[in-house]
Amino acid sequence: MLTLFLLAATLQAPAQPAAEKPKPEKKICRRDAATGSIMTMRTCRTAADWAKVDADAADATAEALRQRSNAGTSMNSTRDGS
Repeated sequence: MLTLFLLAATLQAPAQPAAEKPKPEKKICRRDAATGSIMTMRTCRTAADWAKVDADAADATAEALRQRSNAGTSMNSTRDGS
């Protein structure tokens, strides 16, 4: 009788809502080829990760261009060679 009462009580108790799990960020996949290779690799990252990768690549490119533009200049040289 007690078992029946406990069973009835648990069935009538309101169900507690399950804690909502945060949705994982959507992955974005790209195909990358390493320099000198014809094989591509699939790389998947979140949008925030790709934004950081793209920003780092832009910074590296800007730095390389800056160094290239300054490569022929010197503090002591002049145009006429003196």
